[in-house]
Amino acid sequence: MTTDTAGAVFPAETVLSDGSVYRVVPVETGVRAIRAWAEYPWPMSPAQALALRDRLGWTSSPTKEWMFTTDHGIGEKDASFATIKRGQTVASLHLSLTSRIPKPVRAEAVPIAERAFEAYVEAFTAVYGQGKRSRNRGVLSVKWTLPSDTLVNIGTIGRVVSVDVNSPALNEAARGEAQYFAEIADENDVPYIDIDNPDSIDIDNPDS
Repeated sequence: MTTDTAGAVFPAETVLSDGSVYRVVPVETGVRAIRAWAEYPWPMSPAQALALRDRLGWTSSPTKEWMFTTDHGIGEKDASFATIKRGQTVASLHLSLTSRIPKPVRAEAVPIAERAFEAYVEAFTAVYGQGKRSRNRGVLSVKWTLPSDTLVNIGTIGRVVSVDVNSPALNEAARGEAQYFAEIADENDVPYIDIDNPDSIDIDNPDS
């Protein structure tokens, strides 16, 4: 999908009724940026993340180098990364694909955001294949797990569209945490014993 095609699907800039401008990152631009992070040869150190920032032409916040202002034209601090392992490894990248707008006119941007979201899903599907679509607490999202175990997750709620790239290390940690809590749940799933009639439990078949 080209930028011209994306423009036919949704406008990159829309002037709302109060005069504010709602901006959406063109699909080709957003996909190119996300692929630069998602297809990086992980693991990635913070220094490598900052080097990638420079190659993309982004700039860091004066006080927080892990918060970026991209060259996408939707506003300041529209991207950021998080770390794990005491800050030695980049865990994830968050990238906004829509600009901030005043609350009274947010509803006007919702149909545009919906079209932009579907255009992005179409573009990522062309690259990574069919993703997993879900809705949780009002957030509609589609996820792709790459062969490297990197996760690309695009989501939308209302006028907001954004993408998260989770590193293989973060995904591994999440699976370990899920397994731990599953094991805890299994350990706590013990049969009820009537203390006044303990012989009521068949030890060989406690679920009876």
